[in-house]
Amino acid sequence: MKTVVVKIPGYEYSIAIGSQILSQNLSEAVLKSGTDFVIVVTNSSLHKLYPNHVPLCLEKTRIPVETCILPDGEQYKNLETLNQIYNFLLEKRANRKTLLIAFGGGVLGDMTGFAAATYMRGIDYIQIPTTLLSQVDSSIGGKTAVNHPLGKNMIGAFKQPIFVCMESDFLKTLPPRELKAGFFELIKHGIIHDSSLFSFLREHSGALDPLNLSVLEQAIESSCQVKARIVEKDEKEKGLRATLNFGHTLGHLIETHTNYSSYLHGEAVGVGMVFAAFVSYELKYLTEPTFQQIISFLKPFITPVVLPSLNFEAFQELIMHDKKFEKDSVNFIMISGIGQSFIQEDTSPKLLWRIFKKFIESYPWACQVQNN
Repeated sequence: MKTVVVKIPGYEYSIAIGSQILSQNLSEAVLKSGTDFVIVVTNSSLHKLYPNHVPLCLEKTRIPVETCILPDGEQYKNLETLNQIYNFLLEKRANRKTLLIAFGGGVLGDMTGFAAATYMRGIDYIQIPTTLLSQVDSSIGGKTAVNHPLGKNMIGAFKQPIFVCMESDFLKTLPPRELKAGFFELIKHGIIHDSSLFSFLREHSGALDPLNLSVLEQAIESSCQVKARIVEKDEKEKGLRATLNFGHTLGHLIETHTNYSSYLHGEAVGVGMVFAAFVSYELKYLTEPTFQQIISFLKPFITPVVLPSLNFEAFQELIMHDKKFEKDSVNFIMISGIGQSFIQEDTSPKLLWRIFKKFIESYPWACQVQNN
């Protein structure tokens, strides 16, 4: 088992990574929490795949456990579904000592974390991320949110978990599409902050087929260390942490413009990373050899995106509803080399639109726009 510790002022928690580690580590964390009632939040797909898995892991604790089952999918990451969690908590008479456990992917983890942050002004929760994407992204760092029709993750709160358990065996049941979506987040961390992780992933680019858990566990540990270091320095995203949004400006536009129903988050961010690298290259922050190295690595994993008709006004409105906007400009995450990222403040939407039009002409294998 590998362990990464996240230390922020006045608070710390551990991330456990490995195979067949859930039962013992989860029981220990639940007992340590001092709770007398556990509510597991999961989704319908996972509940069918692993019925009562978490309650069975907690049997020896003799702590009562109830399970709240939500619909599965990014399209359900909204206030209406969040209210189902609140209703369940109230019906079960949950109080401030109640412990929530998020058992699922990033959507599930975000909603459970938001519920934990807001129910009775805050209760403890544990993350059990079951997808590669959630293991290297949303389960770490305490950013929780739900979507709004006008913007992704616009309604949320910061809430750190008390423990994160990454059971790698759950990855065995993920479809190839989900694995690829998560792999983009691993690559992202390498591109923006860890050149050795980027090199490791290039050397083991075939780790998804056949699935190599040993390689993935090592990559997940490195990725978690990257994110832990960043969160420790900038928990509330005042500066450095914003670099984790590399690829997300276009990624969020893709998700919002397709109603969160056509592409997985990782797929959208993957295309967004190609665009962000292209912007960095066009603005001469990135050399051509490095740009080509990044593109050639990303291309085999890309799911081509086809967007509905898009003009400048719609483009501008979509990115200005993104969380990274400031006044009439965008804080865009650029790269100047492998492992070297920075925030370009006051980036003009007109400039991004001009480069975007060139981008879709040059890289139709990554992104196309209907009627363009």
